[in-house]
Amino acid sequence: MEKTVEDINPTKKRFTVEVPADVLEQRITEALRDIGRSVKLPGFRPGKAPLSLLEKRYGKEVESDVLQKAIPEYYLKAIKEEKIVPVMPPVFEEYDFKRKSPLKLTFTVEIRPEIGNLDYDDLEITEESVEVTEEDIKSTLERLQTEKSTYENIKDDVVKDDDLVVVDYEILEEDQKVSNQFIKVGSDIIPSEISDALRGKKVEEAFEAKATFPEDYINKNLSGKTLTLKGTIREIRRLRKAELNDEFAKELGYDNMENLREAVREGIVKVKEELIENKQKTAIIEQLLEKHDFELPEGLVTHELNILVNEQQRIKPDADEEKLREELREKAERNVKMNLILDTIADKENIEVSNEELKKKIVETANSMYLSPDHFAQMYLPNEEALYEFRQSIRREKTLDIMLKRLKEKQTANTEEVKEEKGDTE
Repeated sequence: MEKTVEDINPTKKRFTVEVPADVLEQRITEALRDIGRSVKLPGFRPGKAPLSLLEKRYGKEVESDVLQKAIPEYYLKAIKEEKIVPVMPPVFEEYDFKRKSPLKLTFTVEIRPEIGNLDYDDLEITEESVEVTEEDIKSTLERLQTEKSTYENIKDDVVKDDDLVVVDYEILEEDQKVSNQFIKVGSDIIPSEISDALRGKKVEEAFEAKATFPEDYINKNLSGKTLTLKGTIREIRRLRKAELNDEFAKELGYDNMENLREAVREGIVKVKEELIENKQKTAIIEQLLEKHDFELPEGLVTHELNILVNEQQRIKPDADEEKLREELREKAERNVKMNLILDTIADKENIEVSNEELKKKIVETANSMYLSPDHFAQMYLPNEEALYEFRQSIRREKTLDIMLKRLKEKQTANTEEVKEEKGDTE
């Protein structure tokens, strides 16, 4: 194989590779002979058909098959010889293959840029202690209490604040009738005049309220208008709060309230630790981005930008694409730069993702999306490229985890040294 390599820019190379004619001819001949061993042709026993006849019948098909296998083989061989890491699939130029002539392949490939003076040992993070207050525990228990509470129908009492009232009414000025409307009495969402008219009344009692609806009212048909609502109360529903006792704890799978409180405390600790770790990882990334400057592969930036734009267009289908591309360009460049730095560190540290780690992450991610692992894989990992990107994201997260662990250990060791030095001088 002969090849020439041209540097287009620091992140792109053009390869010209020449595959010898005799190599291709040998492969074509071997493939034709393989066919001849099994195919039945009139007048010939299997394996006895002349090569010229096989060439005439199957030559083009075999030639195409040989080229389909040879092109990626020699592409991989060329980039391995150059010891480069592609970041995007190669772009091949047109080629014209003629039998018994060398195959000349020309392709460009974007590569991972060299990151000079890679520095990630002297980064700094801020250590924070985790504190769980009684108010934290109380707030979480109240949330659980609310989730387990239920609304019950009230027959013999009057409407009070926070009751959920079901009403039928008509809007006099609009000649409009509404049935089975839910209204939470005392809520800031509705005009106070309506709550005032309902408060103190019983089921089947009539009410009337003249209310002015704000300009930003959720129902745009009513916003900014002063209207009269006249109707009847059909139901009163009142929230019956669950009691925080051992029975409540047992419903949630704990022996008693003491066990539940401890589980709540542990859960809060875990959440706060994750928040602190996320802040520390963000600090690591910010320092890495600031310390290193290099040219980014344009194709990789475009690929990342396309992903970000597509995500936004799913959320806002009417958004202007060109405007989105302008707004998201900086974020795409930042993401690419961050990924390239982490990939380079992962290579240097020989960090890999095992199949077990991959399976575990698939299960965790699927569970977080309320999907089965198989369904998640079908939807989000439909091909080798998607699976590779998913594995790379795990690898980068693993790299950050290892870096954070080392920095914590280093800072702890430094703190201990300072304490020892102080002890020696006292």
